[in-house]
Amino acid sequence: MSSVSGKSLAKLDPLVSDAAEKVKAAARKVPQPVEGGGVATAAGAAMHPGVERWPVKTGTDADVAKVGVNTLNGENLGPGLVDTTVEEMLALPRAADMPSVSSSFAKNSYYQDRRAAPTETTVWRMKATVTEAKLEQDGDYHLVLQGTSGKTMIGEIPNPDPAYVKNPVWLADIKVARNAMDAKLGGPLKAVDFAPETMAPPTKERFETASMPDESAAMTKIGKSATIIGVGFFDSSHGQTGVAPSAIELHPIFSIVFD
Repeated sequence: MSSVSGKSLAKLDPLVSDAAEKVKAAARKVPQPVEGGGVATAAGAAMHPGVERWPVKTGTDADVAKVGVNTLNGENLGPGLVDTTVEEMLALPRAADMPSVSSSFAKNSYYQDRRAAPTETTVWRMKATVTEAKLEQDGDYHLVLQGTSGKTMIGEIPNPDPAYVKNPVWLADIKVARNAMDAKLGGPLKAVDFAPETMAPPTKERFETASMPDESAAMTKIGKSATIIGVGFFDSSHGQTGVAPSAIELHPIFSIVFD
């Protein structure tokens, strides 16, 4: 279940520069459709029914053992994290056979239980400003990460409870990240104007609505710089505060260290 032989992903060393650039170059290419990628495995679909890409978000997917390993086209670059920026992450394309950014992932889709390599199998480290955050209905801390250009993307820290994260290695790292956020905030985030209809996974009907929810009342302002380690993840865009044009995220975040 755990990747990199059960080691903490938050404690990986950075790849040497040549290897890190190979990972970045591969991630900048549009991944081609995966053969047989239209249908998920029965086990993957049954693990978290009704929750979009939950196995991938919490490290119980079929590709979790590839995370942090850095194998590209048969070349093993060795385990390690890759330094990046918000701006570099925004430039990474979605896989060619993923649903469009404004569509949801069907519960039986290939990517419900699989990852788009190498973006979603790489452990990334970035320096960013955490401008604001909120608690979501699924228990995640939703962080808005801002780069030096002012552009933003989302980072998520799941609820560090075995009922939410069943991968014990990931759970341990996520708990550390969540505690760091709570310490910075002076306590856990609380639900503010918590509206389930705005927090639920995206559906066709939600994408067809004329207006998106205003989340401003639910956001807690932070405005602090931090070094963040997490896995790349492509979400759907349904009006989230800070969402990137491609809906690229760091999800989950394994480590957050404020300046």
